[in-house]
Order: sequence, then structure tokens, then C-alpha cells
Amino acid sequence: MKKSSIIPIGSTLGMIAGGQIGGFFTEAALRMGYKISVWDPDINAPAKRLATNSFTGDFKNKDLESKFEKSISAVSIEWENVPSNLIKNLEKNVVVKPGSKSLSLAQDRIKEKTFLMQNKFPITEHLGINSLNEITKVSFGFPWIIKTATLGYDGHGQWYIKNIDDVYNTSSLQSNDTPMVVEKVVEYKCELSVVIAIDDNQNLIAYPPTENIHENGILKMSISPARISNQIKNNAVDLASNVIKSIGDPGVFCVEMFLTKDDDLLINEIAPRPHNSGHHTIDTFTISQYEHQVRILTGLPVKTPVMLSKSVLLNVLGDEFTNLINNGNIVKILKSLDAKLYLYGKTSVRPGRKMGHILFSGSSLKDLIIQAQKCQEIISIK
Repeated sequence: MKKSSIIPIGSTLGMIAGGQIGGFFTEAALRMGYKISVWDPDINAPAKRLATNSFTGDFKNKDLESKFEKSISAVSIEWENVPSNLIKNLEKNVVVKPGSKSLSLAQDRIKEKTFLMQNKFPITEHLGINSLNEITKVSFGFPWIIKTATLGYDGHGQWYIKNIDDVYNTSSLQSNDTPMVVEKVVEYKCELSVVIAIDDNQNLIAYPPTENIHENGILKMSISPARISNQIKNNAVDLASNVIKSIGDPGVFCVEMFLTKDDDLLINEIAPRPHNSGHHTIDTFTISQYEHQVRILTGLPVKTPVMLSKSVLLNVLGDEFTNLINNGNIVKILKSLDAKLYLYGKTSVRPGRKMGHILFSGSSLKDLIIQAQKCQEIISIK
């Protein structure tokens, strides 16, 4: 990786992939006086609405890579499934944070779990297999979650398996011929995530754990701070911090984990980027995860943020967006609830796609959850 120093205000920073996470990074960078180049195959990618320079084309396009590289002083990512060779090439000439080391772990679940085991971090019982022909090697009981080793996100490339018949009767699983991870389903109290920001000198800050509720493998609601004891909160922060320190790359990361029925913490996944469950930091902390992404990329100091308020974040998924913007529902929500609306500007609606989020912030989590539930009733597909 090219050695970094403080990148002057006014320089151009790069963002590879231009969804909502790239968009929030772009907003933070522009506010801090930087210009932005966004590269995404989609000409209408949300982050391009704000970009100083836009690059449209496949990430394997060498001519585009050269032009993009010449336009920037440093670059970060919003998505772990960008080609690793692209990141390795950019590292030769510009500052890249996080780098190819953490990206390669996040791109391969088998490699990620092997790394966690080797470093003695707690994870779920699992087995990596090269194909379904090796399914008989699984020695632990049902139910299972089978995940593709690569290119899985937001519930894609995942199958819930209750018994061996499910393996052979699920056509989409049978047609998959890539390596997979078979995980034993864990009985848990809740799912947690901890966002970590770490600089080149291993100076690290952690945001308080967020409690997450998923639907069909897709994040639906995030509650901050998580409704857990101070001891579990401290344990989660310590665990996440130690995981990220052991990787050794600078950047903003998110460590997802399960809190089991026995109050044990098990790591689920590591994201080498800001996380959907950290969107609330834009409004409810003095420094957001996106500002920290800019700070770390440019060599500016990390600093422990102060929580300004509690929050509940409700994701708007797929056709809920269509329901939200029709029938006067936006007016109804903004008039009757203390809601802050974020719509990402995506031009196509797909089932389960994150189209926006609605944030509720205040002093009482109980009241905020009630408001989020009322909002969900309004936007739900009947």
C-alpha cells in the first residue's frame, strides 16, 4: 500500500461503488472540503448525484481504471465485492483504505472464518465445503444456514436448511457449484453490530453496539444503543476492537455478532466499510462513521464521538418504497411521527432492495420503537 500522509483539503478522493454508503461518504467529504470521484457501473448510482467526477463502466475496464486513478489522491470502497485485483493495482500508486488484506478476508467467508479461528475469536460452528458433494462431511445437527463463500450479501446466496431433504429439494442451492460455508443455526437473544474506526497508527474508536433486526436475511431495523447490559456492551466493543486490530488495516469496519441465550458473543461477519446499521451516526453522534471514513482516508485524526440521542432506524425495502411515496403516505408519516426521511435515489425497485431509511431519534427507546412500528404499518405491503 502506498504510504499515506495528510491529504490536503481540496484534493480529490475516490469512491469505488456508488450506492447509499458511497453517497453518505461523498456528502461527508464534500462538507470537509474535498472533491470526489465516484466509479460505479450504474450511470444513475446514487453517489453520482453529488460527485465531482463520475466514472461509468465495468470495474475490470483497464482504461477506466487508469483514468479513475489519475483523478484521485486516495480511495475507499462502499462494498466488499469489488474485484480484489482492482484494489491491488490502485494500492501501487494511491492511498487505499481499507486495503486488499481486509478486502480479501471479507470476500471469502471460508477465509474469514479461518482467520477468526486461527486468532481464537468465537464464531459459530461451521464447515467450509467445495461443493454439495461434500455435504456428508457436516457432523453437527440441523438446522443449518448454507452460504456461498463469495458474493453473498443481504440474504443473497443463503439458504435455511431444516433437514437433509431441504438440501436436495432446493433448486437454487442444487444449481450452485461454488464453495460454500455450512453454519449451525445459533439460538440467540439478538444480533449486534459494532462500528470501528482505526487509523494507520492503530488508534481506534468504537461506536456503542447497535441492536439489529433482520427480515429474510436483510436488515430491517437498527436500535441504538442496543438493549443490553453494560457488561455485554463492553464485551462486544472489546471483541470487535480486537478483531479489527488483528487485521491490521486502517479504515472503518463493522463487526456483526450474535448474543446467545447464554450471553456469549459469537462473530458472524466483518464488513470492511461503513455499515447500514451505522447510518444513524449521521444524526445522533458528533462524528458519523462516514466522517471517520474521510478522516482515516485523508490522515486526519480519529476521535471518540459523543452520542447526542438514542435512535431507531427503519429500512425501506423494495416495494415499501412505492407504497411510501404513493397514497399520501409520506405526508402521513411526517405529519404524525417524529421521522427523518432518507431516500437514496435508486432508479429501480427490486424485492428486498434498500431504497431508503427513516430515522427516529429522541430520549426514549420505547417511544422510538413504537413510532417505528407505526411507520412500518403505514409502508407495509398489504
